[in-house]
Amino acid sequence: MNRFLAENHRLTIILKALQVPRRTYYNWINYTPNYRKMLEEKVKPFLKEAWSKNYKAYGAPRLKVALQRELGINFSIRRITRLMKELGIRSLMCRRFKKPGTHVDYDQRPNLIKNLSGKSIWRADITYLQLENGVWVYLSTVFDDQTYKILSQKVSKHMTSKLVSHTLIEALKKNKKPEYLHSDMGSQYTSSIFEHVLEGHEIRHSYSQKGHPYDNGPIEAFHSILKREFAFQTRFTSFEDVVLKTENYIHWCNTERIRIAV
Repeated sequence: MNRFLAENHRLTIILKALQVPRRTYYNWINYTPNYRKMLEEKVKPFLKEAWSKNYKAYGAPRLKVALQRELGINFSIRRITRLMKELGIRSLMCRRFKKPGTHVDYDQRPNLIKNLSGKSIWRADITYLQLENGVWVYLSTVFDDQTYKILSQKVSKHMTSKLVSHTLIEALKKNKKPEYLHSDMGSQYTSSIFEHVLEGHEIRHSYSQKGHPYDNGPIEAFHSILKREFAFQTRFTSFEDVVLKTENYIHWCNTERIRIAV
C-alpha cells in the first residue's frame, strides 16, 4: 500500500479498491506494539516453568513472589490468576487429609509450651505414605519452630520408638539442642527409649492433649502440606523410591519453597 501512495495514488481510491476502511488503515499506520501485552507474553513462560519445577504447587500468590524475586516484575495476584488460566495451569493440591487418631494408654502429661514464647522448641510427629503396591510406610520428622524447617526425617516400614528416637538423634547431631520438644502422646513418644534420649540431652518433653492434634499445629500443618501438594501426585514405586523423593521434597521445602503469610 505504501508503494501505491508513493506513486501519488489517491488514498480514498486505493482504500475503496482494496475494500479497506479508512479507520483500519490509520490504525495500521499508527500501530505500536502494546507494551502491557508484550510484557505478559514475556512473563508467561517464566510462570509456567516456575509452576512446573516447584511440584506444580504454586498458585498465584507464590508465583507473584517468584516473579518479583527473579525478574523484578510486580504483577497483581488477579493478573497472574488470569495468565495462569490462559496457560491452563493451577496449583495442584488435593483435599485435606484427616489424621488417624492416636491410641494412648497413659494419663495425660503436661503441655509445657502452651502460651510459651521466647523459648527454643522442636516438634516431632509421624505421618503415613503409601507405595503404589498399597503398602504403607511411616515418615518421622523433627521440626524447628524458630526456622520453620525440618531438621531431620526418617522413613521406616514400621512405626516404632526406635524410628522416632533415631530421627531425634539425627537432628541433635546437626543442630543445637532445644529447651523443649513437643509431641503427641503416642506410644512411640512416651516410650522409655525416646524419653531416655531427651533426658540424656536435658530436653524437657511437652505433650499435646489427648485428641487435640492441633496442639502440635506447625508440624501437623507441614505433614498436611506434604500430602496435599506432593504425596498425592507422586508415585512411590519402592521403599527406596519413597525415601529419595521425600528427602528431595523436604530439602526443597527447607531451601526453596516460598513461604507467604496467611
